[in-house]
Amino acid sequence: MIGWAVETLAASTLLMLAVLTLRGPFARRFGAHAAYALWLLPALRMLLPRLPDVAVPTSVVRFHIDPARLLAARHSAPVLTAQSALSAPVIDWLTTGLLLWLGGAVLYLAWQLVRHRRLMKIALEHAGSGARLGRIHIRRSPLVSGPFAAGILRRHVLLPEDFDQRYSPAEQQLALAHELAHHRRGDLVANAAAIVFLALHWFNPIAHWAYRAFRADQELACDATVLGAESPERRADYGRALIKAAQAGRPAASVCALGPTTQLRRRIMMITQSRRSRACRVGGLALVTTLTGLGLGLTASGSIASPSKMAPAALAPLLQPEPSRQLAMAEAGHTAPTVAAKTELVVSPGAPAPPSAPTVVVAPGPPTSPVTPAPLSTEQVRAISEEASRAAAEAGEQARQAMAKVDYSGMQREALAEARAELERECKHAKPAPAGESDTAAITRLSLGCADVGNAVQEGMRAAIEEIRKNTELSEAQKASIIAALDQTRTALAGQFSH
Repeated sequence: MIGWAVETLAASTLLMLAVLTLRGPFARRFGAHAAYALWLLPALRMLLPRLPDVAVPTSVVRFHIDPARLLAARHSAPVLTAQSALSAPVIDWLTTGLLLWLGGAVLYLAWQLVRHRRLMKIALEHAGSGARLGRIHIRRSPLVSGPFAAGILRRHVLLPEDFDQRYSPAEQQLALAHELAHHRRGDLVANAAAIVFLALHWFNPIAHWAYRAFRADQELACDATVLGAESPERRADYGRALIKAAQAGRPAASVCALGPTTQLRRRIMMITQSRRSRACRVGGLALVTTLTGLGLGLTASGSIASPSKMAPAALAPLLQPEPSRQLAMAEAGHTAPTVAAKTELVVSPGAPAPPSAPTVVVAPGPPTSPVTPAPLSTEQVRAISEEASRAAAEAGEQARQAMAKVDYSGMQREALAEARAELERECKHAKPAPAGESDTAAITRLSLGCADVGNAVQEGMRAAIEEIRKNTELSEAQKASIIAALDQTRTALAGQFSH
C-alpha cells in the first residue's frame, strides 16, 4: 500500500510536468478543448491500480541440509525472549509518514469545504428568488461582484445586483451562456475532483501550479464552447463581458467565475483567433487519447515478481550439494543446473569453490538424540499475555486522548481569520472596519467593497490592445473595430474605479 502510494504520487507529478509543457503548443495547434483534455492524464494515473506481478522461470539447484550443523547453529544463535521483544521500542516510520500524508489531505479538504460553504452562505443569504432554468437556479445577490456558477447537487448561477446596469443586453446573454456552459460541461464536478487530487498532493508545489493551469485551460475551453455557437460578430461583446467581470476575481476554488484577472490577456487573444476546423479538433483529441494511453502504460505501478526466496547467507555453511545428484549429473555429462518448476530450497549460484583435499572416511558412530528445548511454563505464558494486553490497552487509550484533543471549532475559526486576512490584503478600497467586528461581518464588508483590481484590469487591456495591433491574422478593419471597443470599455472602467 505504501509503496503503491509513493509510486502513484511520483508518477502523477511527472505527468503534471509533461502536461504543463504540452498545454501551450496543444492550445495553439488544436484548440482549447484539446489542451484541457490533457489534464485527464495525471487524473487517471491517480486512479490506476497496481499491475499484477508476473513470475518468470529460473534455474535452480537442489541441496540437502546437514542436520548436525543446523542443530549446532540453532543452539549457538542468540535467543530473543518475549519480555525483551515487548520492551524494545519500535518506530514504524513508513506508517507514520502515511498517517501524516493522509492527515494533511483531510485537513486540506476540510479547509476547502469550509471556504465553499462560507461563500455560498454569504452569497445566498440576501439573494432574491430569481428564475429557474431546468435544475439550475439563477439568482441575484448584493454580496457578489461578478457572475459565477457553483454547486453540483444544488446548481446555482449567481449574478450581481447591478448586472443590468454594468452589462449590455448582448453581454448579459453571453455572460449567462458562459456560466450555464460550465454546468452543462460538468466543470463543477471536474473542479471537485481536482480539489481531491490537490488534497492528496497538498505538500507538492508542482500540483498547486498545475491546478492553476488546469483552471485557466478550463476557462479557455468554456470560452471556445460559447463562441462556437455564436457568430464571429459577437466576439467583441464577449471580450467586453470578460473585461467587466474581471473585477470580481475568483471567489473560491470550487466555483467557476466569468472573468478572473488571471489569464485575462490570453483569453482575449484566444477569442480573436479563427475557429479550428473539425478535422483539427478531432485530430487533437485523438492525439490526446494516444498520449494518455502511452503515459499510463509507461508510469504504471508494478514489477516482475521475484522468482524465489533466496536462502540467507548465514545458512550457506549448512547446505551441501547432494552427492547423488552431483554424481548423476557428472555421469550424464551435464555441467549446468536444470530448470525446476518447484523446489524446497533455492540459493543463488556463487563462485566455484576450489578443489578440496580428499577426506578420510570414518565409520559412523551411534546416533545422538536431538535436544528438545524446554517449553514455557504456564506462569510465563500468562505473564506474556498480560503484558501484551496491557500494552494494547495503553495504545488504545493514547489514541482516544489524541482524538479528544482535536479542536474542530478552533480549526473553523482559523479558517475564517485566514480568509479575512486574505481579503484585507487584496481589498484596499473597502470601508473601514468598525470596532469589535466579527470575522463573518468583515468578510461580508470586504466582499461588497473589494474593487482593488482596476490597475490589473487596465494593464491587461493595454497589453491585449498591443497584441491585437501586432496580430497578422486580422485585417486592419477588424483590428480597428476591436481596439475601439476595448478603448471604450477601458475608459468606462477607469471612470468607475476612480469613484
